Amino acid sequence: METANVNVNSSGQLQLGGGAQFWVYLSPQNNTAKMISTWRVTFSQGNWSDTISSENPTKQIQTPNLSGIFDIKVEMLSGSTGTWRQIPPQKGSYNEIGCNSNCASMVGIVADSMNPFPGAINAHFWTTWDAMCKAQ
Repeated sequence: METANVNVNSSGQLQLGGGAQFWVYLSPQNNTAKMISTWRVTFSQGNWSDTISSENPTKQIQTPNLSGIFDIKVEMLSGSTGTWRQIPPQKGSYNEIGCNSNCASMVGIVADSMNPFPGAINAHFWTTWDAMCKAQ
């Protein structure tokens, strides 16, 4: 099986094939990892779902032979209120991501500012569909 090196917020290797795969990338822009310290991204399709979070940010999800369009929910824990708040997509991205069964797709999170207004969400996310694929 072919492998691809991934040097961005991943555990290093992806074994492509056998189901859609996902990982989350935290942008270095605006010191995102510090500004958005507690976050989670939930991927779901039908009755299947899994989450990558700040507790294990290099986790890679492999679905059980699923492909197609997956719903995603990107959230951060608000330090000012102690509640989970949804992070909105950047223009051109949506709360869904596509991935073929021989590919890996990613969600990127980026802080808007290093000086956010109190209570502001201060982040957006973007998606890259089929970022890496294995020849079938």
